[in-house]
Amino acid sequence: MKLKIFDGCIANGLKRELKELYLSTLILNLAISAVSIFEPIYLYTLGFSLSQIVLFFIFVYALYFFIVPIGANIARTKGYEHSIFYSSFFCILYYLSLFSISRNVYFVYLAILMLAVSKALYWPAYHADFTRFGRGEERSREISNLVVLYSIVCVVGPFLGGLIISFFGFKVLFMMVSFLILISNLPMLATKEVFTPLKFSYKDAFKRLFKKNYRKGVLAYLGYGEEFIFLVIWPVFIYLTAKNFFSIGSIIALSTLISSLSILYIGKTADEKDKYKILNSGIIFGSISWFLRIFTSSPFAVFLLHSSTQISQRLVGIPMMSLVYNQGSKSSIMKTIVFFEMSLVIGKLAAMLVVYLFLFIYPNSFIPAFVLAGLMTLLYSFITQLKKI
Repeated sequence: MKLKIFDGCIANGLKRELKELYLSTLILNLAISAVSIFEPIYLYTLGFSLSQIVLFFIFVYALYFFIVPIGANIARTKGYEHSIFYSSFFCILYYLSLFSISRNVYFVYLAILMLAVSKALYWPAYHADFTRFGRGEERSREISNLVVLYSIVCVVGPFLGGLIISFFGFKVLFMMVSFLILISNLPMLATKEVFTPLKFSYKDAFKRLFKKNYRKGVLAYLGYGEEFIFLVIWPVFIYLTAKNFFSIGSIIALSTLISSLSILYIGKTADEKDKYKILNSGIIFGSISWFLRIFTSSPFAVFLLHSSTQISQRLVGIPMMSLVYNQGSKSSIMKTIVFFEMSLVIGKLAAMLVVYLFLFIYPNSFIPAFVLAGLMTLLYSFITQLKKI
């Protein structure tokens, strides 16, 4: 029986370039989802304290903030697909460095550098590619369709990652992830990229952050600080609650499966109705889910809250990115994307610094981080249509 609620949820007429990006992203996300939830846990098992793990990511994102305009310039002069291709090698070097920390702690500095460079080469190019080849009237559906496919591989990824770590250890997992990262380049290398080389101003990228017209945009993107807590602090909490890697992978996989059922409908609704209403519902839902974590102590509660946060992040993220991409297509794609990336990095760095300070006062408490994430989620409400960038 056909479910009418999902009628019109699939984006039609995807351009070839977007299809290639879809396939490449799916393979890459299969690799990343298999390992990302375990990265902070891996550092924790090596003896890094929670505050040291936070400090690790502070250095990563601080470096990323200053080099992301350089990554944007490479993407505009060499091509979006070429920039994504270059980023894959730095991503592999990051995982090799991460594994090598177990043998020599000084590899942590190389890991920080490799991760920051990989991000700087990947994210501006990825967002610009999506903006350039997407269709404005179906933008939210294009994003939600990719997120659904991404969610499917994210069901497999954590489960597979937990299974591999349980039986073979982190070394085999890092090797498998590196192989998949290389393979993810194949779809985009199948056809020649056509682009016009353009320069990107490093100085102007920083000036835009302080312009009066864009202050609400900066405030809204600061909300992504909660994403840092979700990706770094929350996994360590899950590890201490669930106790073993297979259980962690199963919790993440099952909660992702549950939350993914809502994504297609969110994308369709965001194209047809007021994006801001959908976004605001996600803000309220997401903020509440963070405050409820204060009372969480069982694996089942972890599962419910992980699922609810994933749903709220889709309610926020799909209309949010649709607005960003639409803005970029109407003005300068790369200027819009870099403004977005630099603003959200400020939010993540702010979250990291506050969490880092609280960990000195309450070394083993997760509550301040959860409260901060709930408050930062409310910042998304500042989003508005930016004036031409």
